[in-house]
Amino acid sequence: MDFLRLLAFVAVWGLMWRWVVKNRGSWNLFFGNMVGLAGGLIVGLVVLSISLSLFPMAHEPKTQAVEETAAQTVDPAAVMPEAEPATVTVKEPAPAPALTPAPTPVPTPAPTPVTSNLPTYVASTPQNEPSPPESPLMPFYSQRMATTTISEKKLEDVVGANVVTLRRMMGTQPDADKSVLAAVMCVPFVQRAMRFPAAAMITPRAKTNSRLFKDQTYTITNTVTARNMLGDDVLYQFDCSIKQLPADAAGYSDWQLLDLKLKKADS
Repeated sequence: MDFLRLLAFVAVWGLMWRWVVKNRGSWNLFFGNMVGLAGGLIVGLVVLSISLSLFPMAHEPKTQAVEETAAQTVDPAAVMPEAEPATVTVKEPAPAPALTPAPTPVPTPAPTPVTSNLPTYVASTPQNEPSPPESPLMPFYSQRMATTTISEKKLEDVVGANVVTLRRMMGTQPDADKSVLAAVMCVPFVQRAMRFPAAAMITPRAKTNSRLFKDQTYTITNTVTARNMLGDDVLYQFDCSIKQLPADAAGYSDWQLLDLKLKKADS
């Protein structure tokens, strides 16, 4: 690239010099050559500066590259401890300890299953009142409950590695507490209940507000910020009751929506 830039500079200089000499008019040949020499040099420098601004030099100075490489290289000898002079010490034999009976191991109690003594989920009265026009919710309750199941596999394909990691953390034990996974599976149902699902934002919490029932049934309580028809963001509280269905051969389960209640956070 540098050679082409130099070649263009010399070519423009020569062409401009020749053009001035040919069109010198009443000037003598010596004066025309002097003017052509100066004019060609100026035009060549202009072209050179334009080429440098459009195509800057790609390589960096070697000294800078060497300094960066040296900064990233760690000398193995620098991290090795210094050798200490060998010393020979004669230790007096320690007195024999008194014989004491070995402590009796304390038996560890078996962990109590998570699902022991859990209440049974009881469905409440469905929330089917229509939403006013200025509400962020869908106009009718039937449209909010149109889809009652969602697959872990489908959500994993949309969200990606986060759901994969979360499923591994929850484990495959039938009595494991999967409140965090249940909260994630509730998100699509809450978003579908809104007029503008893409604008619905679930409030992030350090700890999931949930209640665990028998048969892997959960009620997730949280807040969501949704947008209404006027473009205003409104804070809503939701109670999402959801149940994990048996897993398929690939280990993925469907989650069934049992109930979804939404109301204004300040009402």
